Amino acid sequence: MDNRARASLTYRILTEVLGLALVLGAFSLTMVPNDTVALLVRNLVLYSVVFAVLITIWRRLSSLFDVGLLGGKFSAAVGMVIALNIALAPVLLSVYLANKENVKEWAAIFLTVDVALITVLMAILIYRSNIYRSKSHWRLAHHSLWFLSVIFFVSLAIPLDTGIPLTIEPVVEIPVGFLLWGVGLAALPLFNRIGSNFVANPAQPQRAPISSSSSSSNSTAVSASSSMNSSQATEPSGESEREGHESHSRPPQRRGGGGRHQRFRRHSGPSRRRM
Repeated sequence: MDNRARASLTYRILTEVLGLALVLGAFSLTMVPNDTVALLVRNLVLYSVVFAVLITIWRRLSSLFDVGLLGGKFSAAVGMVIALNIALAPVLLSVYLANKENVKEWAAIFLTVDVALITVLMAILIYRSNIYRSKSHWRLAHHSLWFLSVIFFVSLAIPLDTGIPLTIEPVVEIPVGFLLWGVGLAALPLFNRIGSNFVANPAQPQRAPISSSSSSSNSTAVSASSSMNSSQATEPSGESEREGHESHSRPPQRRGGGGRHQRFRRHSGPSRRRM
């Protein structure tokens, strides 16, 4: 299987898994026991944040496929690991929304590490490619993925019980760690705008200054060649006229009756018949 077919297969698997993850994540909202209005609002906020993260990942993966970064055996293997982590995201979200105290905290930790690992793997794919060293846009995309992964890992340091309470009764808190994800996604366009002023493009090397002596010699050479061409174009030499005349005069001599070869044939004809 060539790189193009391998990249197409990897991206097809990733897109199908991403679509299934979004559907299963929305379906997990209906499996919450003892649902209340405040709990429903909290779950909708959490699902919206996870939905935004997966959509951001989906858009970045489509860009990787467009430039051919999903081809190759290493990229295909990394793509399958990304697909595994995407498939686990709705499972961990549904476990967290179930409000089981014994596994709720671990589900939040695993979900955070899961999405952070996806962004790290995509950053590694960009870093291993030649496009990272030739395009400033992809250098910025690489840095933005690391920016998101740092935000995910920082959210692990915030205790899960730290949240913003809702005014709806009964009181339910929205975890600050998940809200930090939303802040990071909202700050991503601002990060790209600011980072575009600092990321250089190594594909355009600086040209060395040309010395005055070389420039003067080049200019004299160009002027000399142009003058020779103009003189040849305006004043044809006698040799060219002679050559042109001979080229037109040779065919009539060959067709005429006084050539050397024809005299030889005329002389040698009777001798051959005598023999």
